[in-house]
Amino acid sequence: MPDLTFEIGPGATKNARIRLGCAVIIPDDQGRILLQKRTDGDWWSLPAGGMEPGETPTQTATREVREETGLEIAIVRFLGLYTNPDICTIYPDGRRVQIVSATFLARAAGGELIESNDETAELRWFPPDALPHNLTPTSRDRIERYLAHPDGCFAD
Repeated sequence: MPDLTFEIGPGATKNARIRLGCAVIIPDDQGRILLQKRTDGDWWSLPAGGMEPGETPTQTATREVREETGLEIAIVRFLGLYTNPDICTIYPDGRRVQIVSATFLARAAGGELIESNDETAELRWFPPDALPHNLTPTSRDRIERYLAHPDGCFAD
């Protein structure tokens, strides 16, 4: 099966579907950010995923973090609504998606980090100045905006 890929540039999302999801930035006491190594390619990303019918954004964020990390979280605040029409996410099944993500800041409030599962190959805490080179472009954008404006709220 092919891996997750990204098409980047003007017009990349032409003929793509819009997918509403949620992502979560979880810093630890040292300011490191929790990232998930995905199983669908050689990519690190924030814990994130698509909303399901009947969920609110905070319910989606909480469910996705639990499924992908094993942690229970407490939402600290809403960081913003993110999308980039120049980044098309191409899933292994061929779906082309422009992701619109409600992104939250959260803190770990329980649970234990898992080692791996169907969606997560590995979990690791990264210092903000040592993020992996193979961080998904969408996660990189969210993290960089958060680090540049930690008290801000972004919408675009």
